[in-house]
Amino acid sequence: MSSKPLIVNELLAFLVHAIDYMDEVSILQICRSNYKEEEFSSAKLLLFQSLGKLDQMPSRRRDGTEKSLQDIIDMLKKTDPDDVPDFVARELSKLPPVTFDHVDVTRLLKDITSLKGEMTKMQARMEESDNIIADLRAEITSLRNTGLVIRSPEASKVNTRRGAQNTTIGSFESANISMLSTAKIADEASLAVAVTRTSTPAAVTSHVGTTTPTRAYADIVAKKTTALQTKRPTEKGIKQKSCQPARQKQQVDRDGFITVQRKKKKSSQNKCGTAPTGPKHLLRPAVPVTLMYVSRLHYSTKVEEIVEYIQIKTNYTLRVLKLESHHSVNFNSFVVRVPSVDLPKFMTPEFWPKGVVFRRFRGRIPDTAQQTTLTQHNSRDN
Repeated sequence: MSSKPLIVNELLAFLVHAIDYMDEVSILQICRSNYKEEEFSSAKLLLFQSLGKLDQMPSRRRDGTEKSLQDIIDMLKKTDPDDVPDFVARELSKLPPVTFDHVDVTRLLKDITSLKGEMTKMQARMEESDNIIADLRAEITSLRNTGLVIRSPEASKVNTRRGAQNTTIGSFESANISMLSTAKIADEASLAVAVTRTSTPAAVTSHVGTTTPTRAYADIVAKKTTALQTKRPTEKGIKQKSCQPARQKQQVDRDGFITVQRKKKKSSQNKCGTAPTGPKHLLRPAVPVTLMYVSRLHYSTKVEEIVEYIQIKTNYTLRVLKLESHHSVNFNSFVVRVPSVDLPKFMTPEFWPKGVVFRRFRGRIPDTAQQTTLTQHNSRDN
């Protein structure tokens, strides 16, 4: 249940609810045809009196019907809805009905056409998104199908009609390795034959020329194969030795998971000095300050008055900045730079007058230096 007082006034009850969903022209037309001038003046006086703003109420002498109603609407728009009391209607017959005569049909048609245009744009965007989603799904399915078919790059060169499709990937790799090794041995044998032919004398029988190259070929092939066999294990051994220390660093638990240890980052923490300070010392630390937001003050309140009020309360002369609102409001707001040590004292409700809103400031303070320079230039030009 709300703690607001209930005030009986049919005109204000209708305006509070109709101002949220109707335009001012329709509201003025309905209220003119259903209420009298005395009801407008009494409702206006009651509204300003309940809000405590009788000094701000404008006086209307001639034909105050429309102007008084406009003053009521402006005050309801300026005031915070939480501060407006609850107006109720005792006689429901005084509440005017809202019919099609009080509605701007042209405006409704414009809204409907704009909604139709937005709907067509949304449908076009939905169709484009559906097409994109369908293309993405097709690409995903094709990628899945290609990922399932894992084939060797050399397997496509084999005739699968003769049963070669039953061979594994390892068989293709071993066949490629054997072909490479035989090609190397054949090249080495041809080089050996050329060397023996150049080294043998010209006056040699045909029988000797046919037997000596075969012996040299066999000896050279045997030497080369043993050299290759001795080179390969050494290279593998070097690679294994280089990989061993990296594996020793990794720790494997019982479940087979490897614990990864990352390097610790260097700590870059701030340190604080401990040397004595005071007004007589050359260097003095800055006093930490917290920004505080103070609002709902009278629109005539100045910065000097807040500074004087804080000085009377705490004997501190603090910096105060006035905030400029982008909306039309009937109160002023300020930002106060409070020492962080004394912040709890300023955050107590007993420190500020009744009705003043305060909290820690959230946001950024506007840059007033540019504004001051602009005003100075304007004054010089004038």
